[in-house]
Amino acid sequence: MADVTFKSYAITDPSPEKTSERGPRVFAPSGLRLTGWVAKLLLGLAVPLTLLALWSYATRQEWLAEQILPDPLLVYDTTLDLLVTGQLTSELAVSLGRVLAGLAIGGGLGLFFGVAFGLVRPMDIYVAPTIRAICLVPSLGWLPFFMLVFGIGETLKIILIAKTCFLPLMVGAYEGIRSRPHKYDDVADVLELSRFARIRFVVWPSILPAILTGLRQAMSRGWKVLILVEMISSAAGLGYLMMWGRKAFQLDVVFATIVVIGLAGWALDFALTKFQHRITAWSFQSAA
Repeated sequence: MADVTFKSYAITDPSPEKTSERGPRVFAPSGLRLTGWVAKLLLGLAVPLTLLALWSYATRQEWLAEQILPDPLLVYDTTLDLLVTGQLTSELAVSLGRVLAGLAIGGGLGLFFGVAFGLVRPMDIYVAPTIRAICLVPSLGWLPFFMLVFGIGETLKIILIAKTCFLPLMVGAYEGIRSRPHKYDDVADVLELSRFARIRFVVWPSILPAILTGLRQAMSRGWKVLILVEMISSAAGLGYLMMWGRKAFQLDVVFATIVVIGLAGWALDFALTKFQHRITAWSFQSAA
């Protein structure tokens, strides 16, 4: 019989040297996370900074006239002036108020009809095709008709944004219900849940990730349509400020507004993304 040697794995007090050697390892993960975060930030800024450098070089070389392509420093000074006077913040507040109102109305109706089409089979068969056909007409295609019905006031802008936000949330809710695992319904049947309890504890959590994805899409589309509508017919908002700068041949105001529109849209999408990850973190973990 072969000799068998047993190794001892008894736990002994670590020596000061070993403790000191293991000490820095405790802080290594946080340091790596910080390094990764900084690297990600720098990589994200690489393209904007490159475009800014190219823009500055183009103005120095006078590739285009200053009336067409203003200097980045001039755009920066104009942005500061608009912030100091409060005009930029007031126009931004008007645009945000409009897009949030349209999102609340159109998104709420889209969520209602999406859930109804997903749960009630007759509505999905007889009503859903008509609603989808209406929604597939671009929002700007409805602009002439809406201008005749609602005029060119504030109602027109909110109605167009609501129409734009309706479809993403309706599709998100509908697809979330249709694609959820059927075993959830089997569990609800075993527990003999009422219809309200089934929607609250089974249907709603299962479709929440799809709804939040639709919410992000609705916000993005609504923000784009808002700027277009404000450029066509408005006396306030970021789109109006952009068109005012164009008519006054102040391209620095136009470029300053473009930068603010992009940053505001990115900030809205970033906030919704963080909210989605926080609320439905379990779905990302299960997907991984």
